[in-house]
Amino acid sequence: MRKMIGKKGLALMMCAAMAAGMLTGCGGSKDSGTTAAPAAGGDTSAAADSGKKEKEVVEFWYHAADEKSNAIYEELFAKLNESQDDYEYHYTGFANKDFPDKFAMAIATDTMPDVVSLGFSNVMTYVAQDALLPVNDYFEKWEEKDQIVPQVVDSLKPLAGGEQYGYPYNYNQEICWYNKKLFDEKGATVPATQKEFLAECEKFADPDNGQHFYSLRGNKPYDNLLGWIFTYTDGAGYGGSYFDDNNQCIINKPEFAEALDAYASIYKNHWVSGDCVNNNFNEMVAEFGAGTAMFIMHNSSSENNHASNLGAENVGASKPLANDQGKYYASALQPQLYAITTRKGPDADYTGAAKLCEYLASADVVNEISQKLGRIPVNTKCYEEDWFKNSEFMLLYQDIMSDSNFVQIQNPYWLTSYFNFINNDMTTDFQALLLGEKTSQEVLDKWAEFLTEEQAAYLAEQKS
Repeated sequence: MRKMIGKKGLALMMCAAMAAGMLTGCGGSKDSGTTAAPAAGGDTSAAADSGKKEKEVVEFWYHAADEKSNAIYEELFAKLNESQDDYEYHYTGFANKDFPDKFAMAIATDTMPDVVSLGFSNVMTYVAQDALLPVNDYFEKWEEKDQIVPQVVDSLKPLAGGEQYGYPYNYNQEICWYNKKLFDEKGATVPATQKEFLAECEKFADPDNGQHFYSLRGNKPYDNLLGWIFTYTDGAGYGGSYFDDNNQCIINKPEFAEALDAYASIYKNHWVSGDCVNNNFNEMVAEFGAGTAMFIMHNSSSENNHASNLGAENVGASKPLANDQGKYYASALQPQLYAITTRKGPDADYTGAAKLCEYLASADVVNEISQKLGRIPVNTKCYEEDWFKNSEFMLLYQDIMSDSNFVQIQNPYWLTSYFNFINNDMTTDFQALLLGEKTSQEVLDKWAEFLTEEQAAYLAEQKS
């Protein structure tokens, strides 16, 4: 069985980075963005006619674009194209909600770009489709490889039997966001525990005036939902693991059902808007940005959304909610990657694609992107910069990663079906729960049965 990523390994991962320069290494916004046109490329046919060397075109797709990130990447690509004569690099950005379908179609029609950015959670889905190229050999030759937090790199290889399928560049940290202005006006206290949070939800619920403490995410709720139930149960004695020693999924234990009931009660008690059952990222952020909700749970990648909506001075962040024991569990710590696709075939020369990955994951570029977009870099050279050391949010992320009360949930990303499960099944079942069509126990029984079967199939495959 491939070794899975555990709490201790992840804690060491980030603590090692802190020792090297100070930790914390985000994600292209996990949920927002718009499509941008490719950056203008040179006229290769004209170059050929004039006797110049024809440049190899290398296409890149960014998986979580918005207007701001598009502008940054387009400028970076323009600089890269001006700096060398061997390749013509083209950029296209897709909104996070559109990218999976676009890339799936590209895989099916053999029209993939050369390089894509990806979240950690869906790497194995694309590996199973033979869409990604192992980059071990290219990465080992990169002069900046030793600046990348080594435990981040090491965390990728157990996922895929020793192969590395990308260059990590940042990660997301799950946190809570709150509206400082509204908290001051209403005399609210930033909740540190789940019990305090539930009390605030009840106290400040004002549905007649369209005002609520919290905006709940009913569509793709997985990070918030999983963080809640694992924290509430303190992992039911299994830390952040989904499975017991016999590889039986444990999330349908009665204490998890109680935890899920508590989370669903926020909606059933009308402590959030009725629209929350369908809220995706954009709707959740819109409620928060409009001031109809004072508090949300998301990750570090949405900082710029909130600063734009509320003004940076009104945006506050706090640690994930803790249980009675002071422990808090989160599932969003996953490195984001620049990955090379298999578009050209297994024996082709992917040097141009590798050079693009190296450029985008380099300290100078990651530093610029991280500073402008509020991302958490994994290139340790960035930790020496003043913007990093002086950022209250970066200091918060460092504090979380060095906190012994923080537990990383061991989401089973090695299961190729997991990405589809959390995006589709979890949404459908959670919405059914909120609407009273299913009980928490029924929902969790279904999830546990599915994940137990998938784990068994995975382990059988490893033995064959």
